[in-house]
Amino acid sequence: MNVDFTRRERQIIKVLLEGQATTERLSRILGVSRRTIIRDLPGLSEKLKPFGIKLNRKSGKGINLEGERESLERLKQEVERVSESVKITPDERQKLIVLFLLENKEPQKLYSFAREFGVTEATISNDLDKVEEVLSKYGLKLARRPGLGVWIKGPEKSIRHLITELFYEYFDEVQLVRLIKDNLQGSMNNGDLRERIKNRFFGFIEKNWLEGIEGVLKETMEENGMNLADSAYAGLLVHIALALERLKNGEVISMDGALLSTLKGTKEFELAARLAARMESAFGVKIPEDELGYITMHLLGAKLRTGDDDFREFFAMDHREAVEASLEILKEAGRELKRDLVRDARVVEDLALHLKPALVRMKMGMEIRNPILSQIKDTYPDLMKVAKKAARVLEKKFGVAVPEAEIGYIAMHIGAALERERKRTGVVLVCPSGIGSARMLASRLKKELPDLEILDVVSLLDLEGTLAKHPDTEAIISTVPLEVARLPVIVVSPLLPPEDVENIRTFVKERTFSEPEGKSGKKESDGQKTSEEIAFELLEGFLVEEVSAESLEKLLDAIEEKIKSKPGVTSAPQVKRDIYERELKVGTAVPGMGISVLHARTSGVEKPFLGLFRLQKPLKMKNMDNEVENVKACLVMLLPQKSSPREMEMMGRISAALVEDKNLSGTFKYGTGVDVIKSLLRILK
Repeated sequence: MNVDFTRRERQIIKVLLEGQATTERLSRILGVSRRTIIRDLPGLSEKLKPFGIKLNRKSGKGINLEGERESLERLKQEVERVSESVKITPDERQKLIVLFLLENKEPQKLYSFAREFGVTEATISNDLDKVEEVLSKYGLKLARRPGLGVWIKGPEKSIRHLITELFYEYFDEVQLVRLIKDNLQGSMNNGDLRERIKNRFFGFIEKNWLEGIEGVLKETMEENGMNLADSAYAGLLVHIALALERLKNGEVISMDGALLSTLKGTKEFELAARLAARMESAFGVKIPEDELGYITMHLLGAKLRTGDDDFREFFAMDHREAVEASLEILKEAGRELKRDLVRDARVVEDLALHLKPALVRMKMGMEIRNPILSQIKDTYPDLMKVAKKAARVLEKKFGVAVPEAEIGYIAMHIGAALERERKRTGVVLVCPSGIGSARMLASRLKKELPDLEILDVVSLLDLEGTLAKHPDTEAIISTVPLEVARLPVIVVSPLLPPEDVENIRTFVKERTFSEPEGKSGKKESDGQKTSEEIAFELLEGFLVEEVSAESLEKLLDAIEEKIKSKPGVTSAPQVKRDIYERELKVGTAVPGMGISVLHARTSGVEKPFLGLFRLQKPLKMKNMDNEVENVKACLVMLLPQKSSPREMEMMGRISAALVEDKNLSGTFKYGTGVDVIKSLLRILK
């Protein structure tokens, strides 16, 4: 029998298995307050019922466990089994310490942590140094007082921000929505430590209230015509649940008076008040005006995420001001990189457009989410350092704290500018021995010589036509000797040995140093986006959603609803029509994979769009062999009517990968949002 006892519950059971104990004695042994012990007892009593054991409380005598000897022995084995299975890393131990400190408002003793984790107090002290670093990023402090213990100090807003960030570290938005819809029941494997850590998060939430909160939230949003994306809906639901729990325990919630006064001028504040009134009626907890401010910020945040301009003028940011901020950031980054980034008009404008909503969020203390932050940090550590220094411009100019998620976005914009600035040698690859070896050679060339841009891979017969299409070709790399009147030809082996790599590298260097000044700017000024920019756009707007549909028409209705407010989508109804027409011509499900690739060139988007829609129940759809397929997930790929060859090629990579990578379909159907993004990064880079 697997029951997920918390650390403190296990400690209480161990004491009570030895005999009767008062709450005062338990509080002394565990190093927490008597009130904390009393608060834990009802939950523990429920968890003991499957064992056939009662938790008896006798006034003046204390608490004891009542049950058959076999039942008590089974409970003892369960507690010992769980304790033995808990093998954790220092990082996991530090996460648990943060969670325990957040969950318990009273000071915690070092020796209680040391005993729990089976390490020395010196190790715990070292852990606390790491915990202190984490807390400082959120404007929180770790108070340490000898003889009393350690606890977290800081403003309400910062504590909530930390809890929310920890939630999202362990759950992506799709998982969180699913857990909430399942009311947290039967969703976790209790034997795994990481699942136990996840389970502790829900110690912050009154589980029995979740269903009621969701019902009130859903009803209020529908009545007021406000449609929230699943991610925003989950975030608001968790926020309200955390707030009600804190208010129920008598904790004070406060917000800066000036910000609260500003928020009162919005219609979202009125909606927050109506929502709060219903919550008060349903749960008997008085919700103060300051909490209405926090709910308002969530509602405004949802609008900012979808690009909705329907909020008060004083939240809007002047475009000129955003451009000035963009220029200052790029100047600072340019000084660090010794590059003139501001001459790239596109990056100035792109960064300014990104900063307009981002700065509003930072000014108002709203959360900024960056689902590919860890990948950006791993791939571009140097650019993250540059972006962090450049972001100080925003801190000085606007008096805001720039979170790491936003620094990641700035790093990507700087990287896009550098990519356009970089001189790349355009070549055509000629390989008459077959497409398989040609692709292998192209892959090796990209890996060994990133300064090459392979414009096309062709046979000898197609070479002349290809050169006509690519007049900027600077060389031909061929696996067979050939002569071309106006271009150098570099002959290589299909296996690309080191000497061939060195020959090409020498050619590229000579080409770079002999290039007349200004010529290298030709290709960058043609307005075409780089592969990196296209990949960034696709992933920045990427979404994973779960939908319910009994037919193709219902599926398209659900997709239309989900994408209608996404950036770059100008007409969701047009998108739906174009996908439907495409589906009528030929099936789009990949045979034997349970995945449909719904794709279209459409006037309903102004830039490429990528989304993954998972079906709650499999839907019968035609596959590419014109047979019926049970589809569990739909990959939606949209391109504008006027798409560049590179945009089409990037989308084609994803389709090809579905066939070539046997594991990819499983990731798309069942993987977390982070797993899906990691897979897409591997495909698109």
